[in-house]
Amino acid sequence: MNKAPMTSRDYAAWVAVRTIGEAATRTRSGEPSVILDFAMSPKFVLAAFKGGAVTYRSWNGQLRQPVLIAAPRMLVSVSPQKGFLHQFSTLDTLGYDKPESKCKF
Repeated sequence: MNKAPMTSRDYAAWVAVRTIGEAATRTRSGEPSVILDFAMSPKFVLAAFKGGAVTYRSWNGQLRQPVLIAAPRMLVSVSPQKGFLHQFSTLDTLGYDKPESKCKF
């Protein structure tokens, strides 16, 4: 077993492989277009972040995940914060939203 800590690149690769595997399993397809369409759909949810669900924004492909606010030895809070809830997804409470973004997928 490798004792090196997981880097952000390692995590991104792990989530990518998990996304493909989960979408292929749920669609029972190996077709890239079927897998991509499902992964970008509202039906797709991946348990990838400390057991919490992550999703992708259909309009730009960005991974949405909870944001942990932590002190050196403890978890302080998990965003989204109360009072900042989004009308469509609790994972979209931080950053630019679809109407403000020029990013397209």
